[in-house]
Amino acid sequence: MNKNKKIALFIIILIGIFVPFIDPILIFEMFFLLIPFAIIFVLTFTYLIVSLINKKLNTRKALFIFSILPIFVITQLASDFVFDRIQRFRIKRAIVEIEKSKNNNGEFPKNIDLKMGVEYTAGENGYGFKYSRGFLETVKYNSEDKEFVVYGWND
Repeated sequence: MNKNKKIALFIIILIGIFVPFIDPILIFEMFFLLIPFAIIFVLTFTYLIVSLINKKLNTRKALFIFSILPIFVITQLASDFVFDRIQRFRIKRAIVEIEKSKNNNGEFPKNIDLKMGVEYTAGENGYGFKYSRGFLETVKYNSEDKEFVVYGWND
């Protein structure tokens, strides 16, 4: 694989990592690019099949062109999954600290320094966390329910 193809794949992966977390771009992708992506996928798949049958066509080029869109989509899904797992792990660690503080002081901490978009709220009866996990979804945790609940863009 030549240097230009490696750079192109790197840029596609990099863009795929960040797109789920930029709402305007994600909305544009979901509402305006879904059908063009499907058409591009079918066309590049057809080109790949034809290049496998016809030995005169460059199969490596066809495979590279076909792989661009799946790599972009899979990178977005993987980015969302990994980010969600990291945030849940961080929140679970914070929950342990909050429960220790509650046992020692008798009340929940008023604020906790959690970076990367996690919001913490405390009340007299409990506490909660909230973060955006990408793809226009918000995850909330309530200490009374002790479970993570995912809210979509339409909830």
